[in-house]
Amino acid sequence: MANVFDSGLVVSTISQQIQTVLANRLAPLRLFTTDFSNEVKKPKDTIQVPIVSATAATSVNPTNFEPGSSVTIGKATVTLDHVVQFFGIDQADIALGHRLENLVAMNVNALADKLFSLAITPITTANFGAAVVTTTTITPGSGHLATLWSTISKSTNKGLVLTPSIYSALIPTNADFLPLQNGAYGFDQGVYYANSFSGAVTGLDGFACSREAICVASAKPAIDPGVSSQFAISDQVVTLEELGMSVYWNVWGSTGNRQVNASIEVMFGANAGLTSGTMALII
Repeated sequence: MANVFDSGLVVSTISQQIQTVLANRLAPLRLFTTDFSNEVKKPKDTIQVPIVSATAATSVNPTNFEPGSSVTIGKATVTLDHVVQFFGIDQADIALGHRLENLVAMNVNALADKLFSLAITPITTANFGAAVVTTTTITPGSGHLATLWSTISKSTNKGLVLTPSIYSALIPTNADFLPLQNGAYGFDQGVYYANSFSGAVTGLDGFACSREAICVASAKPAIDPGVSSQFAISDQVVTLEELGMSVYWNVWGSTGNRQVNASIEVMFGANAGLTSGTMALII
């Protein structure tokens, strides 16, 4: 197929927007146990995500230095779905670089919404128990942050994710507030916000969790070589360095709709990990 568009501009724009938007929007995934690979997978394939739930006892003045490993490693089975964001690119978009940039950013944001929604699907009261905090007026000094922290106090790598309205109440306005960075309010893995909690339990406004609570996995979608060989740009990969997660995209010309089409895609899924003392819900 003739390459009738500025492929360099398309490559640069899509790759840059995926890196910029997804790295920011999916930052809360750092709080979960992840297995992000470049293996080729098909829809409903599974990945076994390992979870370390216990270690050997610490010895004092040991007499045997070869006791063997007593580390307890469990696993969560994560089923992968093929998540794809389709969009069309016309010549006007390519001619005006800012239009192409806005078009790609809008679609990458939609993909981010779907991926985060899938990642938090296991966050339900059925998996983790009843809500711990039942108010949306969480502010420093309200006691609610302490309640969330204490519920998962025995866990390592504690983090907090909130709605924008709750998050904004914690943004520093004077020296009495804590900067929202790793360690703020005792959450060593940081405080984040999410635009939507769609996909999780109804009414969810945020959650505190340890890394073992949710297991998330991703992989590379399988595309038949007979199909990908007809693409103008095929299997371009963008790795989100902060997460170690890769996303793939393709561009092709369609005789059906006579336009340039693009897809951004990844195999993705999530499941509950350890459910005792690892998650506190805000509803």
